[in-house]
Amino acid sequence: MGETYDAVVVGAGPAGSAAALVMAKNNLKVCLLERGETPGSKNMFGGTVYRLPTAELVPAFWEQAPLERPVVTEELWFLDDVSAVKFGFTALQFARPPYNKFTALRPAFDRWFADLAVRAGAKLYTSTLVQDIHWEKVGLTGRRAAGVVLEDGQVIEANVVILAEGAAAFLTQKAGLRRSIPPSQLVLYAREVLALPAATIEERFHLDPGEGAVLGFVGFPAGGIIGKGGIWTNRESVSIMVGGYVNQLQAAGYSLPALLVRFKAHPLIQRLIGGAESLEYQAHIIPKGGFDNIPQLVAPGILVAGDAALMISGRRGSDLALLTGQYAGEAVVQAHAKRDFSVATLSAYERRIQESFFLSDIKASRHAHTYYATHSDADLLLTKALNSTMLEFFRVDMETHKEKRQRIITKLKSMQSPAKTLRDLWAGLNNWGVF
Repeated sequence: MGETYDAVVVGAGPAGSAAALVMAKNNLKVCLLERGETPGSKNMFGGTVYRLPTAELVPAFWEQAPLERPVVTEELWFLDDVSAVKFGFTALQFARPPYNKFTALRPAFDRWFADLAVRAGAKLYTSTLVQDIHWEKVGLTGRRAAGVVLEDGQVIEANVVILAEGAAAFLTQKAGLRRSIPPSQLVLYAREVLALPAATIEERFHLDPGEGAVLGFVGFPAGGIIGKGGIWTNRESVSIMVGGYVNQLQAAGYSLPALLVRFKAHPLIQRLIGGAESLEYQAHIIPKGGFDNIPQLVAPGILVAGDAALMISGRRGSDLALLTGQYAGEAVVQAHAKRDFSVATLSAYERRIQESFFLSDIKASRHAHTYYATHSDADLLLTKALNSTMLEFFRVDMETHKEKRQRIITKLKSMQSPAKTLRDLWAGLNNWGVF
């Protein structure tokens, strides 16, 4: 391994493998390092693979990638104790090419994606922990990254280091490019994969064979704090997830595994997952710091991509990681062609990010976490208001329509002002994206 490379990439998730693939396809000598036993073994998402961003790098990837189901149905449930208000959409055209998005399992998908980079010429090393950046002095006081230092002290030299190390971003912080993110801007998720026969999944989620669904939940799953739950249908399993802000979980004294057990026991959730067998359990932290906490993306000899760069917008994270990895790889290819690895040249990556659609979305929702810090009851009250309204609306009684309407309005006003309900809804849409 003690060779000199054009680039070394830390992390073989979507961002790192995308960067390695782009550079290897352009004949650069690339080293891809992964701390897990295999790519994806340390990673977690619900999860969804988006067709258009992935096809930008790997056209018609669905013909070879280990995907689970094309998603045709998406729903948002405002889940109360024994009822739910549901909003959803089904598009049958999403079940055929060119598709929209797919459910997937990270271990299988990440292994496949990293293997594409290997087949293009990159060298992959797993179970490899990077301890530090290898620095080279520049002038009297300057320095530039010239590779990485492994846990055993071995140095791998490279012209450029791409940090795609995930949300914890140990190296990014150690290099002084990202500050520590407070617990109020970190979301902790627990995820479990449950085995169910394909026919059972299709019956319970109202799908034709091979079709997939994604369900998002607010209200009940997080037990009164700001958080959410989700269910993703795989071929013969479902992924179920619940999470909330770390500071609120701590303040409420909640155990994340207990929240997941509570969510799974809900009578409406039981109708979807009843009888399923647990296959695996994981927990993972995702930064929700938003625009104001985006780190320095470019430094002498360094580019930061993916979750380490806080490129997360609502529910979208894996596809933005892939895109930032692609952009970083292309910037290094350009620098290699010029034989100029200065910040001025590598900053083509940062300019690409600044011009992207997703940075505009991240910037637009930059104050969502501030609202939730002072309105931690928003999800719960909104869920209660919607379920109470629908319960009264659909209940058959002996009143006039006018009397029923007035009673509903009076009950809603007693819970919170209509203006606050609208503000809660708006903040929720900004915070979670579509869901």
